[in-house]
Amino acid sequence: MAVAIRLAGADDAAIALAIDPAAATSAHRADWLRRAFAGEQGRVAQIAYLDGRPAGFAVMGRFFSNPFLDLIVTDPRFQRRGVASALLDEIEREHAAEKLFVSTNVSNAIMRALLLARGYLPAGQVDHLDPGDPELFFVRLPR
Repeated sequence: MAVAIRLAGADDAAIALAIDPAAATSAHRADWLRRAFAGEQGRVAQIAYLDGRPAGFAVMGRFFSNPFLDLIVTDPRFQRRGVASALLDEIEREHAAEKLFVSTNVSNAIMRALLLARGYLPAGQVDHLDPGDPELFFVRLPR
């Protein structure tokens, strides 16, 4: 099971829409993905392939002039097979000399555990983004 990662562009938005279950039920999310893959506001997208099949993606943005992982999604069919870890490896390598921020909902125990296992530190919380499910922020300090 080899994971390969490549930069994505506007033409790859359809791949992200097919991978992300939330895009199927949220027009807002689908529109955001299209704009992110087109590079809106300087965003950069990457797609991960597992054994040649699209398996996940990540979108990077900025947060107070620091790199911020806006979104990372693994196709439900490929979860727990190293796709998110491979994407994070690539992102961390690209931003090793910078503070790298990421956030996730309290309810996303898998992502919280992954971040803590990788040495990310808690950096704060924002309430009222998703009712009843606060957003937790993490930071990976420069290496």
